[in-house]
Amino acid sequence: MSGSGGRRLRTPSMTRPTQGLLMAFLGAVLVRLAFTDDYLRYVTAWMKWPILVSGVLLVGLAVGLVLSGHEKHDGHGHDDGDDGHGHGGIPLVTWLLVLPGLVTFVISPPQLGSYLAERRAGEAQTVAEPASLTDLEGDEVVPVDVTEFIWRAQDGGTTLEDQPVELTGFVSYDQQENWYVTRMTIGCCAADAISYQVKVADADKPARDQWVKVTGTYETGSGTDGTNPPSIVATGVEEIGAPTQTYE
Repeated sequence: MSGSGGRRLRTPSMTRPTQGLLMAFLGAVLVRLAFTDDYLRYVTAWMKWPILVSGVLLVGLAVGLVLSGHEKHDGHGHDDGDDGHGHGGIPLVTWLLVLPGLVTFVISPPQLGSYLAERRAGEAQTVAEPASLTDLEGDEVVPVDVTEFIWRAQDGGTTLEDQPVELTGFVSYDQQENWYVTRMTIGCCAADAISYQVKVADADKPARDQWVKVTGTYETGSGTDGTNPPSIVATGVEEIGAPTQTYE
């Protein structure tokens, strides 16, 4: 109690209906991300169902909050921070919860690309052996993951000798204006993304961040030490649209 008037000091709080509306908005954002596959820009593919379930639960809880708020108002009950008329104060910081959802709906941030890859150029690209390897026995062009191509180069490159392959990724540059077919990998989410690059030789340079399919053969001896990217001698470059899943 204060000495000036005996008023109790209170921190403004959010009314239940408003809490419910914000929770419903955040839940709707999660549901939209799961159904449109936009979540793949931020997390791995297995996260789809946890995101969807979380969004549905948030919407369900929001409905409960809104209904309970109306019941209290109709019965003249008082929530903490409510003046009895549903006009409880709302801390400004609470509205920051809306910003991630607005960014997702309005701006729709793009997937990670050349900006990050070029700033991490020069980092060691040591790659663990893939769980499964592509069958490279044959004369036909075989699609190979960028990370598998790098691993095979670091393993000595003998399995890539004279084997035509196809690499898919986005275009990034280096300071010498060489260009690379590049892919990102993530362990959990975009925050731990790592870029992997294969240098492209004997081909005109497409625009930065353009997705391409590069066909060609491994440049013998390149990328074996794990400190420099391997190279592919291109026989063809096809510009394509970005795939739904941009991470390897």
